[in-house]
Amino acid sequence: MNSKSSGYLSLSLVFLLTISTVKAQKLKTEEIAYSYSRLPSTAIKNVKHYQVTFEPAYEAKNKELLEEYRQKKKEAQEKYRNDVAAYSTLVKAANERYEKAMADYNKKTLGAKIVEKSLLDNSKPKKEVIQQPYMENIAPPKLQASYDYKTVADTYIQLDGYEKNPADALKIIVLLYGFDYTIPRTINEEQERQSFGDGKSSSYKVTLYHTEFSYRYPMAVKVYTPQGSEILSITPPELNSYKIYKSANTDRPVEINGELLIKTHQEKVLQENLGFINNLLNDKFGYSTVNKTATLYYIKNGDADYADLTTAFNEASSGLLMLQQDRSTGVEKLKKACDIWNTALKESDISNKKSRINKDVTIGIYFNLLESYFAIGDAAAGQNTLGKLNTLSLSNTERVTKLGFDKLFSELKKRQSQN
Repeated sequence: MNSKSSGYLSLSLVFLLTISTVKAQKLKTEEIAYSYSRLPSTAIKNVKHYQVTFEPAYEAKNKELLEEYRQKKKEAQEKYRNDVAAYSTLVKAANERYEKAMADYNKKTLGAKIVEKSLLDNSKPKKEVIQQPYMENIAPPKLQASYDYKTVADTYIQLDGYEKNPADALKIIVLLYGFDYTIPRTINEEQERQSFGDGKSSSYKVTLYHTEFSYRYPMAVKVYTPQGSEILSITPPELNSYKIYKSANTDRPVEINGELLIKTHQEKVLQENLGFINNLLNDKFGYSTVNKTATLYYIKNGDADYADLTTAFNEASSGLLMLQQDRSTGVEKLKKACDIWNTALKESDISNKKSRINKDVTIGIYFNLLESYFAIGDAAAGQNTLGKLNTLSLSNTERVTKLGFDKLFSELKKRQSQN
């Protein structure tokens, strides 16, 4: 082979390698945040209203403790008044006893006094001291925090797709069992550290301190139809198990205001748990707007060979963003994108890397179809697309992505069957 032919072959190989690299790098992804309407997992037919009632179980205990406190305080006040009234009489009687004893003592002879003193240590009468009355301090009880429960309910429990109105309403009862906690305490622990200097390292120990306590705020929720039939009664285990609060570490003990720490954390946990209850209710009964991030595949740099896929990507992106504002137009755009992608799949040749619709592009299109079918709620088309993906050899990342869509469409199909 002459040098000219050898150079031509080398250039050809470089050109082919370049084309292959470009092909492998053409497929890119873009994340698009959008919102879609989720159906309830349990549909309630012909009900448009709901009402929320809170039942704080601890309020009865609060009332009992307050009544006990008031009674003890009343008894202490009554005892104090009686003691004050009797004080002057007791003092007078004591003085009279002392004066009589002194008179008797003074009548005795010196010899008798000396004998008595030696036998009795000190025979001279002593004046009795009557202690002044005092009011016993009755400490107020530690009560669970009370709230304006109607305001709390209006703030934290919102059932999407329903109007808050007591007429023919879905009745939601949230039971609050109160904040349960251990006393905050300071805990110290030793940690080993490394120091470096003069090219050498050495280890040393430091003592760190943090504040810690355990807590929980159990709640339950019950839901009744307007006719009074119970359709939900649950005490979420997530809210019934103890969690641990742990402050940041410090290099010296910090004096803590345990009462303020508990109060602040209680408010935070109350809000978090009510948010959990609200999400639970909306998952089961609400027509909720849910935020999702879609990953769409596209061809980089608007390659003319992929003008159709560029159009499909733009239509799908626009359609996702329009779903909440103008659902019909958004769905129309997504369906148009799906039609373009399905047409392109007719050219799919997964065994030929140089094919316009090779394996990578084919898989990217399938994932685009799954994102779009889910967004418009087409469970059947989604399941069909997943079936086609099952015939392909996927990378670990692609298998994880597909598994995510398996779960999404299984849940979508379940919810649609309940509605």
